[in-house]
Amino acid sequence: MESEPQEMEYRALGPSGLKVSVLSYGNWLTSNDPSVEEQTKACVKRCFEHGINFFDTAEVYGTPCGTAEIIMGNALKDLGVGREKLVVSTKLMKGGETINERGLSRKHVIEGVNNSLRRLQLDYVDVIFAHRPDHETPIEETVRAINWLIENGKAFYWGTSEHSAAEIQEIHAVCDRLGLIKPIVEQPQYSMLWRDRFELEYGSLFDTFGMGSTIWSPLAQGILTGKYNEGIPSGTRLDTNPGSIFGRYFGDEEKKKKTISKLQGLSEVAKELNVSLAQLALGWAISNKDVSTAIFGATKVEQIDDNIKAVQVYKNITPEIFEKIEKILDNAPKPKDLSQPLRKLRR
Repeated sequence: MESEPQEMEYRALGPSGLKVSVLSYGNWLTSNDPSVEEQTKACVKRCFEHGINFFDTAEVYGTPCGTAEIIMGNALKDLGVGREKLVVSTKLMKGGETINERGLSRKHVIEGVNNSLRRLQLDYVDVIFAHRPDHETPIEETVRAINWLIENGKAFYWGTSEHSAAEIQEIHAVCDRLGLIKPIVEQPQYSMLWRDRFELEYGSLFDTFGMGSTIWSPLAQGILTGKYNEGIPSGTRLDTNPGSIFGRYFGDEEKKKKTISKLQGLSEVAKELNVSLAQLALGWAISNKDVSTAIFGATKVEQIDDNIKAVQVYKNITPEIFEKIEKILDNAPKPKDLSQPLRKLRR
């Protein structure tokens, strides 16, 4: 009888019976060129061997849009396992260049999912995400369309991605009023270096609705792997693409100095535990029990083998180590109203 590898841990995805591996694989950063397809197949296979069952992509990933879904679909097909062994998600927001190929209208929600399923070579996805809010489409139209997808077997569950807590609360209110299926999960950014929204704003979602989370960029696009501890090596992503997320941490000399100091301090903690900085960063992220799964990307199976050890690492982070990490990070979120108590993290 088959069973999941003992090294993996599984958590319920929000208020559902669906279980997802606490680490998961996404191909956002490795989908811009079909030449990565063989690498993706190898990584998906190694992930599955380690017990990872959750695989994430989006219609907007890759150039042109949809390339990532094609690559992920081929990798999952090549894996050759029963569909029931996999949890697959994709995200809707912009699937093409014309006006109705983006947004969260009923037209794009339904047509977009049909196109995603064709690219993924699947009959359904387990989770469909509304990827960033669409302020030009009524919420009622979007949730009715997603409800139709679920009732017609094209998805089992749904969630939001990079929505504010207020927007998610409004979605829940509309679903309550109309008797429609509610979102069970949010996909936000969260890492040692990016904490405020997850730890402050979403607390009410976790406590009130039992929402799950599929966090992205837990390694801050590679910053928390150690490659930038001494600066910016030539040929790295930060060297070739200094914009985007990197500007937050290396945008000027003061930010660069502060970030490198934190990275070096964290690396010393990792050495104390005899682990890599990436393992420590992933372990820190999944130690927060509001995290259902942490999505990482990889181009080499060796990276998978390294990252997977984080499942054991987080269990060895003592309160004293957590305190030491907090002092190094010096970025614990603080409520705007200091009279309000800070919600304690669920470790």
